[in-house]
Amino acid sequence: MSERALTNKVRAGLRSLRRRGEAPSADDPGSADEARPGLLADAGIEPSPRADRSVIILTQGDTRTPVVEWLTEFAGDRLHVISLDADPEWDLDGHGAAHHRAETLDQYHWLLKPIGPVDVLIDLLPVDDATHLLTWQRLFLHLRPGGLWLVDRRGQGQSAFTAAFAAWAQTMIAAGGTEDVGANARDLELGASTAQVSISRDLLVIKKRRWHFLKLRDAETNRVLESREPNLRMRELASVKGGELVIGSKIVSHESTVPIPDLNTTLTYPELHLRHYTGKIAYVSNALVHGESTILPDSFRHHLEASPRNVRVNSISAAWGRIRQDLRPKDALPGNYYQLDCENPGHFGHLMTEVISRLWGWDAAKAEIPDLKALFRIRFPHERDPALERRLFTAHGIDEADIVWADHPVYVESLVAATPQFHNQRPHYVHPGLIDTWRRIGETLVDRSVETHDQIFISRKDTLSNRVCRNTREVERWFADRGFTIIYPETLDLGAQAGVFAGARVIAGFGGSALFNAIHAEKLETLIILNHESYTARNEHLISALLDCEVHYFWSRSDVAHPPGGWSEEAYYSSWEFDFDHNRAEVEKLLGEL
Repeated sequence: MSERALTNKVRAGLRSLRRRGEAPSADDPGSADEARPGLLADAGIEPSPRADRSVIILTQGDTRTPVVEWLTEFAGDRLHVISLDADPEWDLDGHGAAHHRAETLDQYHWLLKPIGPVDVLIDLLPVDDATHLLTWQRLFLHLRPGGLWLVDRRGQGQSAFTAAFAAWAQTMIAAGGTEDVGANARDLELGASTAQVSISRDLLVIKKRRWHFLKLRDAETNRVLESREPNLRMRELASVKGGELVIGSKIVSHESTVPIPDLNTTLTYPELHLRHYTGKIAYVSNALVHGESTILPDSFRHHLEASPRNVRVNSISAAWGRIRQDLRPKDALPGNYYQLDCENPGHFGHLMTEVISRLWGWDAAKAEIPDLKALFRIRFPHERDPALERRLFTAHGIDEADIVWADHPVYVESLVAATPQFHNQRPHYVHPGLIDTWRRIGETLVDRSVETHDQIFISRKDTLSNRVCRNTREVERWFADRGFTIIYPETLDLGAQAGVFAGARVIAGFGGSALFNAIHAEKLETLIILNHESYTARNEHLISALLDCEVHYFWSRSDVAHPPGGWSEEAYYSSWEFDFDHNRAEVEKLLGEL
């Protein structure tokens, strides 16, 4: 849509609002002789003070008079002033207001997290139109539904800005989050989250609708959660310092047609936290756990990525998400629980990486809370018997009577959760303590009676639909001719799978979850991985980092490639063919050296 067409549509929308009495004209604010109501009445705000109403004033520079006036208007409310410096003339102590030092949008956002959800935010910033707009776009979602964003129009240059901004915002409202008005997805969401825009002589007032949940980062949870969620309590039961894992074994990525990233030989892992949450906690599905306005960090399989995701969250930005109303729990599950859910329940690979890597805190939590139960979510009632999870949890030492399966969203009053020791996304990491969990499970799980083989090739059945290798049978024959025993792990009992991997000196196979049983390897010297170039997961790299073995990657083209400079799911799951012409000589050379 052209700028002129957008402007015309804006003007028509505002005229319509004025006819309904919802948006007074910015061009006709009223006669100076008319009686001017108080600022709170002007904004449609309840004049009586409320100790539970949070009011934020953003200001910089010489704005002494309006700051004091707004502090007086909201006397008795929870007042916060955010600015670079506090002017003594504001008399913040006398007004019962807290001061927070900040001057950038990132700093404002960081400070508002523990204060929010916010009831009223007053923009007194002496900035240009573009900065006002950026401030609103970045901070508006900190308001609770029904919350108000106020811009004091009495400052120099504010009248022209607020009129233009109101027109822009009204166009986004009219779009309803779906209509093509030449706006990006962020602005459409902001428009859909705006209930009303109105202008008086002194104020621009923007009213918010929709609940938005803050995506809480693991590293900031201790600072933010209890202040933001007064009905939740959090106690840290244990923490483990972060550090660096230097991989001492040899890693060879053989020639490929595109650069292969993320095979780093040094991995930085973060501090790990074992937290006990109490209060009203929604335990939804696919690992999603949240409070009234906050998504807990334990909801994200890749909690360190730039914009944490969960399939049950409508992600708005790196910081914000929405949760559908039909996913809210309707009943409660009493008791104390340990979070062992994952984003893709029932999937062997996700269980072996995302869930097992949270078990490090079980013993400490169980000692602290003797009636603690392990809680895992199956997708829907009567979906399946979670025998796989039960087998691994009990192998770790969790009594079967202490395992509980939920099959629908519930509220829990007590939940323990641990930062995962495994992170298959940038920044990739694996914690060196994870091998202790692997060995502990293996002590019980590994079947010592199973027949083992010195060299095994881990293959895949034709029933799989993702990353299909069209010449799988040819690859199997080629490795079998060179002394490898072909193994289909899914055809074996879980203990037998672990036993076969435990006894192998050389393991080769197609990249993917079938190779994850390498966590049970006890004699492994060489790991050979056949992948296509669009497969960007690095699970095998993270697993082998703790196994002290030599690793060789052999790459072939995928049928679908990632777009230049980008990534696509179609390419990631693409079919492919192992390229013998390209890789045969190098594989032959390697096998001759084993």
